[in-house]
Amino acid sequence: MCIRDRVSTQSTWDIQYLRDLMGFKRFVQAGRVAYINYGVDHGKVCVIVEVINSTRVLVDGPTLGVPRQVISLRRLALTDHLLKVAKGIHTKALEIVIKKNDLVKKIGESSWAKKLAAQKRRAELNDFERFQVMMLKRQKAYLVNKDVAQAKGKKSKKAPAKKPKEAKSGQQAFYASNYINLFAPVSYTHL
Repeated sequence: MCIRDRVSTQSTWDIQYLRDLMGFKRFVQAGRVAYINYGVDHGKVCVIVEVINSTRVLVDGPTLGVPRQVISLRRLALTDHLLKVAKGIHTKALEIVIKKNDLVKKIGESSWAKKLAAQKRRAELNDFERFQVMMLKRQKAYLVNKDVAQAKGKKSKKAPAKKPKEAKSGQQAFYASNYINLFAPVSYTHL
């Protein structure tokens, strides 16, 4: 049966058919949970209550901190979460549905929320913490390369023999005594 036959025999378009036909999984529809990626409510999650036209929707998020408002689809990123609600659902009823489905917990456990939390944490790092992350990355790369070399059967590189140290002048001795070994293995459990 070709697509034209299926369309002509089907009286209404159901979501499952559209999903099979187009391969999309996230449709703009009442009950779709979305992430606001621009504007005053940036970073908040809302629920699409009604589709106004092809570019704007009515959203609401009573327990999520988003007031009922019309917002452009360009400012939304659709998530996989979908609530079973009627078009134009009232704020009080939507609040009950959100609590019943435990939406806040589901969104907090999603990989998307974890990625956003990691981005936020990364943006809040100060200069020294960024340096610590860089050093940890170096240590990790060194250990991984060492393990890979051992797995391949190669011997790890040995440092060349050092020449005997000569007596240092006063200023050189001062710097050598105050040298901090930045490459010593240190655990940064708070990162």
